[in-house]
Amino acid sequence: MAALAMLPAAAPLAAQDANGGSAYAVRGTVVNSVSGEPVPRALVVLNAENAMLTDGNGAFSFDNVAAGQYTVSVQKPGFMGFGHGGGGMGFGGRTHLDEEAGPPRRIAVGAEMPSLTFRITPESSITGQVTLSTGDASGGIRVTLYRREMQNGRPTWHAAGNAKTRSDGSFLLGGLPPGSYMLSTAASMDDPGVPTNSRAPVWGYPPVYYPGVTDPGSAGVLTLGPGQQAEADFTLTRQRFFLVTAAVRTSEPGGATTFEILDAGGRPTGFEARYDFRQQVVNAHVPNGSWTLDGHAYGRTMVWGRADFQVAGAPVSLAINMAQIPRFPVTIERDFTSGTEQPSRSNPGVGLSLAAVDEVGGNGNGGGLMPVPGSGGTEWQMTVMEPGRYWVEAFPFPPAYVSSITSGGVDLASNPLVVAAGSSPSPIQITLRDDAASITGQITGAAGQAGGAPAPGEDPQVWVYAIPLFATAGTLPEGAVRADGTFALMNLAPGSYRVIACDARQDIDFHTADGLAAWTGKGQTVAVDAGGTAHVTLDVTHTEAAQ
Repeated sequence: MAALAMLPAAAPLAAQDANGGSAYAVRGTVVNSVSGEPVPRALVVLNAENAMLTDGNGAFSFDNVAAGQYTVSVQKPGFMGFGHGGGGMGFGGRTHLDEEAGPPRRIAVGAEMPSLTFRITPESSITGQVTLSTGDASGGIRVTLYRREMQNGRPTWHAAGNAKTRSDGSFLLGGLPPGSYMLSTAASMDDPGVPTNSRAPVWGYPPVYYPGVTDPGSAGVLTLGPGQQAEADFTLTRQRFFLVTAAVRTSEPGGATTFEILDAGGRPTGFEARYDFRQQVVNAHVPNGSWTLDGHAYGRTMVWGRADFQVAGAPVSLAINMAQIPRFPVTIERDFTSGTEQPSRSNPGVGLSLAAVDEVGGNGNGGGLMPVPGSGGTEWQMTVMEPGRYWVEAFPFPPAYVSSITSGGVDLASNPLVVAAGSSPSPIQITLRDDAASITGQITGAAGQAGGAPAPGEDPQVWVYAIPLFATAGTLPEGAVRADGTFALMNLAPGSYRVIACDARQDIDFHTADGLAAWTGKGQTVAVDAGGTAHVTLDVTHTEAAQ
């Protein structure tokens, strides 16, 4: 990358490049997407090779650029840029979300090159203050941030970063894109060095969710727009922690075993739970409330246990039963009809993953196909990390699609898979077909130039989605638009789809009536038969970017 420089003197719009061809100036401005004001000293990178900072008016200029197609990335501290990491540059108290960025913008350089305008969104942030009921210093308390996101069309909360309070109890979570957030504090003990089996009085501060509740289902949700700041203050009340002793009962001794205390929503609390392998006992100190002891053991098999308990002003003794987590047998039938060469039987032809049904407390996951030992790669099984209710997500390998997916007569395209410890699960049965459908289309007003070359200037970004109007365990079909404004969506399961073209990337809830209703009247609805093709002509729908 070239060294950073401020804008050079103006150059002719057309010149000769090193090879004697035509060269042009690429000029433009970077502006704040909210206020419309120019953004000075934004880093503009052309084709990852040439870079400069915008001047005081937000302007940039690259001179003597040969005709052709290029990518442009823009970065600026305090803004969500695009390409090359996109976010800010190294402020403290940031989350992993400031690494999120859209792809680089594509431009075509040529004669009559227009001036470019790139809009970048100011970052949001959450600040707060943690106050202790005792008035003591509240530095070093961990605050965890959760962001509501879509996972294959279903909403869920994901941990998005954390910060520790400063010596005065304040904290900052910066570099946030627009969206919905929750916060929680971790447990904190007066003396973290006290042995977990000590019967002496132990005091500390239990974990809470903003604005001071213990159940994430009742937590406050902070919704941030571009460039907005929110404040979230906590007051933590010092409480007595009581000794909790759990006898571990397992038929699979040995292996690495871990235990943790979960809150009412199934999220880790930060309480230390120490396992005494010789005595087969777990010890922890926990304050009043409803809690869950969760355990995992990894050896020849995966073993799991969970025990709910309540603390009400006194020590608690309980037992936790550890049972083997089942591996689901998976049978795969290839109902191929079009003469396509079938893949090797050692290739499953499909991938699987699991998404917890509970969007707040579901931490378990799993999926993936493993060959059954001794089967020679012709029989399969799916691993699960812990019991629970899961949506099964299927990712067939082209040219196949999933025509059905069931377990014990239950349609997994519209119902969750229930996993119970110690059970003998019904096989997951998958049928793959290769007579897939397709949808082709044309974007209105995007005919392009002769030979499919884009017109000089920014190549408009358009995302095309085929929203399935039927229950599916598959992903949302999406595709890119070619330079001449055409697109093709392949390997589709037969059925009805709402096809839309958007000028910003979208996270679409395509599993619920409310999610589908949000797109009513937009795009075009088509039905495709097995092996068939439908053609659509679409206007581009102006949308806000996914949050």
